Amino acid sequence: MDVRKLDYINEDLYYDNINGLKTYILPKKEYNKYFAMITVDYGSKDIKFSKSKEEPLKEYPLGIAHFLEHKLFEEKEGNIFNQFSAMGASPNAYTNFENTSYYFSCTSNFEKCLELLIRFVFNPYFTNENVEKEKGIIEQEIKMYEDNPGFKVYFNLLQNMYKSHPIKYDIAGTVESIYKITPEMLYHCYNTFYNPQNMALVIVGDVDVNKIKENLYEFIPQKELFTPVLGQYDSKDNIVTHLVENSMGLSVPNFIQGFKDNFTFISKQELLRRKLIINILSRLYLGRTSDFFETVYNKGLINDSFSYEYAIEEEYAYLLMGGESKNPKEFNKYLLDHFSLNREENIKTSDVDRVKKALLGSYAYRFNSIDGIGNFISKYLIRDIDIFEYKSLLESIDISLIKEYKNELFKINNSVLSIIE
Repeated sequence: MDVRKLDYINEDLYYDNINGLKTYILPKKEYNKYFAMITVDYGSKDIKFSKSKEEPLKEYPLGIAHFLEHKLFEEKEGNIFNQFSAMGASPNAYTNFENTSYYFSCTSNFEKCLELLIRFVFNPYFTNENVEKEKGIIEQEIKMYEDNPGFKVYFNLLQNMYKSHPIKYDIAGTVESIYKITPEMLYHCYNTFYNPQNMALVIVGDVDVNKIKENLYEFIPQKELFTPVLGQYDSKDNIVTHLVENSMGLSVPNFIQGFKDNFTFISKQELLRRKLIINILSRLYLGRTSDFFETVYNKGLINDSFSYEYAIEEEYAYLLMGGESKNPKEFNKYLLDHFSLNREENIKTSDVDRVKKALLGSYAYRFNSIDGIGNFISKYLIRDIDIFEYKSLLESIDISLIKEYKNELFKINNSVLSIIE
C-alpha cells in the first residue's frame, strides 16, 4: 500500500484502492483497541439523484438515507448488533447531511468484526414487513426530537437561512415522508450510492497492514463502479427572515444566532483551510477570553452554556453561536453592533499564532484516541481532503485573513436569530 508519513507526530497512513473501495489504514502499535468505519458519500440532503446522466433525476422522500442506515442492521438471520456484541465489539452508525457511516470498536476478534462490518454493509435485506415495522420506530424518534428545544431552535434557524436547500430538513425526515418509503425505494437508493467508488473504509489499531489488505480483497465484493448524479440546489438565495420565534414554555429561552457564509467554492482542500480560518476567528472573537464574550457574559446576556460552531461543505456554510439567554434579542443587537465593519478589533499577530498552536496541538492529540482519529479522518477522506496538510494549511493563515473573513461573515443581511422560549 502507498503511505503518507506525518513525521512531526510520527504517524503513517497507508492507503489503497481495493476492489474500488478507498481504503485507509493507520497502524497504532501497542494499542489494545481497534476501530473500523465505512463511510458512504450519501446523506440526508441527497434526495434528488440518478445513477447516470442518461437517467432523469428523481426525488425521494425526506429521511430515506437515515431510514436506509437503520435497515442495514437487520438481515434475514437476525440483528447485526447481536452478532457484534457476541464478539465483544461495540457497533453503531449515524447519518448526517452529507454522509452515512457504519463503525465498530473492539479489543479482540478484530478481523471477524471487520468481515461482519463489510458483509452487512454490502448485503441489504429489505422486506415489506421489516420496512413497515421500522416506520413506527422512526416516527417515535422524530416526535421525540420535535419535543427537544435544542433540536427545534436549530432547525428553525436552518429553515429560515435556506429557502430550498435540503439541509433545512430534519435528517430523519417527517412522519409523513417516512411513510412513503418502500423496499423498492430503499434498494434503488442503496444500489445508487452504496457502490465502492462512493465509499471509504478507515481502519485504526495495532494491525498488520499487509495481512489486512489480503483479507479485504476477500471481504470486499466486486461491484459496478460509478458516480451518482445529484440534483443541484441554490444555497446562496436570500434568507427567509432574520428572526424566528417559538414557545415551548422554557424558564430561560434557548437561542441560536447564525451567519450564512456565502463563500465561493474553489477546491475541496480549500474547504479545510476556510474551516481553520473561521475556527481561529471564532476563538479570537467569540471565545471565553475575548472582549466580546466577557462583555455579554457580564451583562447577563449569556451564561456558561454559550458555544459556537462552523460548518462548511461544497454547497453551503454557516457559523452558529448560542445557548441560554434571558434576552436573546439584546444579545443579537449587541453582537451586530460589536462586529460592524467600522469597528477595529484589538487582535494581534501573537494572538493568531497562539490559537494556531492550540489547534495544531489538538490535531496531534487526536491521534491518541483510536475512535477519535478514526472518525476525524473518515470525515475528510471520504471527500478526498488530505488531512496531513493540516499543519501547512494552518501555517498559511495570517492576521489579515482573519480580519478579512470577519468582515465578510458578520453581516446583518446574512444573519438569522432563532429563539425558543
